[in-house]
Amino acid sequence: MAVPLKVGVVGLGQRGLQHLAALVRLQAEGRVHIAALCDVSPANLEEAKLKSFVSDLDVDSLLRTRSFAEVCDPAICQALFLAIPPSLHKREVVQAAGEGIHLMVEKPMSLDIAQAQQMGDAIEAAGIMACCGFQQRYDPRHAAVHAYVQKRRPVFATYAFHASLERHDVKHTDTRTLGGPANRVWAASQAWSGATVVEAGIHPLDLWRYWFGEVDWVQAAYVPRPSAEVVDQADNPYAYSVQFGFEGGLVGNLVLSRVSKVQNLLSDHRIFCTQSQVTIAPDQVSVYAGSTPHASVLWQGTPEEGTYRFAQGFITAIQRQDPVLMKSPFEDGLHSLASVLAANASHEMSGRRIHLEEFLVAGRMRKPKEAGQRT
Repeated sequence: MAVPLKVGVVGLGQRGLQHLAALVRLQAEGRVHIAALCDVSPANLEEAKLKSFVSDLDVDSLLRTRSFAEVCDPAICQALFLAIPPSLHKREVVQAAGEGIHLMVEKPMSLDIAQAQQMGDAIEAAGIMACCGFQQRYDPRHAAVHAYVQKRRPVFATYAFHASLERHDVKHTDTRTLGGPANRVWAASQAWSGATVVEAGIHPLDLWRYWFGEVDWVQAAYVPRPSAEVVDQADNPYAYSVQFGFEGGLVGNLVLSRVSKVQNLLSDHRIFCTQSQVTIAPDQVSVYAGSTPHASVLWQGTPEEGTYRFAQGFITAIQRQDPVLMKSPFEDGLHSLASVLAANASHEMSGRRIHLEEFLVAGRMRKPKEAGQRT
């Protein structure tokens, strides 16, 4: 068995704690040694808080620090899991890559495409393993869909998700100390999250890229939330309609809403091929085809959140020095990020169609924004 990889987690909010739980499982298997935890909030580093979410964590055996410089040391950590809100990224990725540390960077990696491209350049120059936090690619139902569409011609995809603005539950850090919302729900703030298409819509978009290939163009229209109706800096738009045109000709239609104080949750995900329709539910993937109105089952089982499989794949890729084992390498994830940032840009330009290649080229022609600067 390979020598356990020394790993650290930076950012111990909701997503960081999920990664930490997966790493504890891998540590029990002898795959990793959790060497360090880093967070700007002292409360997130307290033993009682950590163990209330990850009960099997051996707190005494690791470094807990508020200083990124302490964990950005290959003698301490050979790999880092970065779960930082996208608006707060500074040069952590660039610095860690320069030290030769392998990186998992949670999505969205940035709210500025130029900054994300700078990260990608540093990763490529360092020759390290690096991936993005698209754990849904590791869900077996999504793998089943991937295998199915490779043998067909998909022409249209639609994803609808409707939830209340208050449904966000990322509340681990007192964001007021960092200039954020008083209620701690940074995911509801445009300045912090990039709005719902970027913070949440990036997941179905990334799955579409996994299934269908590259995005050619993006066109979007949002329904803004008037300033008089904003509470606790929760200013994300009420609704979003985005079309993604893929290089193979398929069109994806993403429809999201975040109205206030409505607890009914609606979700629907479908793919249309030339001679079949696929519906994707948490516990079943169904196919409608042929002369019968009844569906056949493509996949059925217990839904998986995927974080453990994701971490397992990343760690194995490092230990075997085989990037093919990463289903979401950073460079690939950069195109998912660009697609949703381009949706924001399209809305800001009254629904103008934006070609992704032009958007990426434009990003390379300007200086990256500083952390906390509005996009």
